[in-house]
Amino acid sequence: MAKMLRVNVALPNGDSQFLSISQSSNVKELTNLAENSLGKKFLRLVLADGRNLVDPSESLQSAGLQEGDCILAIVLQVQVASTLRAFALWCCGGDRITT
Repeated sequence: MAKMLRVNVALPNGDSQFLSISQSSNVKELTNLAENSLGKKFLRLVLADGRNLVDPSESLQSAGLQEGDCILAIVLQVQVASTLRAFALWCCGGDRITT
C-alpha cells in the first residue's frame, strides 16, 4: 500500500485545503485534486522553495514533496481568441502554453 501524503494547498487570498494523496501519485493528479478541492481551474502549483510543478507526469516523490508541505496554488489567466469559424483557448503554464 502506497504511503499517503498530507499537504496544504493555499491560494494567495488565504483559502486553503489540506489534501491527502498517495506519494506515488503524479503532479497532474495533485493538480486535479487541488482544482476540485479549491473550486478553481487552471492552477499552477508552486513549492515553498519557489519551484513550479510544471511536469504533469512527474511523481510527487521525485518532485520532493513531503508530509506537511505547503504549496501555493496560483490561478492562471485564460486567454481566448476567436473568428467567425474558430476559437482558441489557452493559458501560459510555467514553461509552456497549454491549449
